[in-house]
Amino acid sequence: MLSLRGNKFSGELPSSIQNCTKLKFLDLSDNELSGEVPMWIGQSLSRLVFLSLQRNQFRGRIPHQLCGLKYLQILDLSVNKISDIIPPCINNFTSMAEKVSLDRRIEHHLSDEGIFVSFIRFRYVDEALFTWKGTKQCYPQLGLLLAIDLSCNKLTGEIPEELNCLQELVALNLSRNFLTGKIPQKIGHLRQLEVLDLSGNKFSGNIPTSLSELTFLSTLDLSYNDLSGKIPTSTQLQSFDPSSFSHNRGLCGSPVSPNCSIVEPPPSKPAVGGEEDSDVVMKWFYTGMGLGFAVGFWGFCSVVFFKRSWRHSYYRYLDNAKDWVYVSFVLLKARLVRRTKALSTSCTR
Repeated sequence: MLSLRGNKFSGELPSSIQNCTKLKFLDLSDNELSGEVPMWIGQSLSRLVFLSLQRNQFRGRIPHQLCGLKYLQILDLSVNKISDIIPPCINNFTSMAEKVSLDRRIEHHLSDEGIFVSFIRFRYVDEALFTWKGTKQCYPQLGLLLAIDLSCNKLTGEIPEELNCLQELVALNLSRNFLTGKIPQKIGHLRQLEVLDLSGNKFSGNIPTSLSELTFLSTLDLSYNDLSGKIPTSTQLQSFDPSSFSHNRGLCGSPVSPNCSIVEPPPSKPAVGGEEDSDVVMKWFYTGMGLGFAVGFWGFCSVVFFKRSWRHSYYRYLDNAKDWVYVSFVLLKARLVRRTKALSTSCTR
């Protein structure tokens, strides 16, 4: 076990940590560590059960090598600057995907001068902290909670369908990112889910009906998205506070509104092909306008160049126009000068 949380460590993670191949518990949260999440965490620390890099300055993408942590029970990368997509290989977290015999404690075996001493039930795991239902809570035994927290980052793209394979997952927090697309229709396959927070993203479309099948769900937040349509009817979903669905302009139904008939429909989209047809018409319009100008301009220049009488007439017209502008300007100037002198004379009197 290695816990260095709550300090002011900065810089990148030293690569020497990868020599700790038997490490099960790694907590580096609440520091000022930077750089990319190292690939070697998923390669050399393959026995990890708990990994928390929460509240640091990590950037870049989530390395796909991290999917090699098949014993992982808690993954917390929240409050960093991690970007790009959620790796589809996330379904390789075997401890979250299958019913396996999970470690309820971390055992420490010490030997001294050839005498083997076993210290079972050392409660180091009492120090494991995880943000659960909005507050940081302490967990005395690993295995009681299977959780992924990637909130407060810069993740983009859609939720990978492979996430639906983590059927033993208890808590999932993807809030406050830049995720798009629709909420997976099969998210209801995560039967053990108790906490689901997808707020503060750009999810669109309907709320999947399978979400109403999550009987253990006690915390739900879908607010601040672009969801639309009717909220699926179930005892579970209707029991949540309306704030769980707030700031989704197109959502209707209980608990947001009594029914969908009194809710203004979202702005209608143009008919299929209508926007494309409009773009084609405008392209042809600008093309025709450009061709008409080119033909008219060069046609005029050709006539003037090849027909002497027209060329002389055109030049005489330009000379007359120039003379008219010059004379008009001189007369206007003289008139202004006279008025100015008249005003100055009247003022002196």
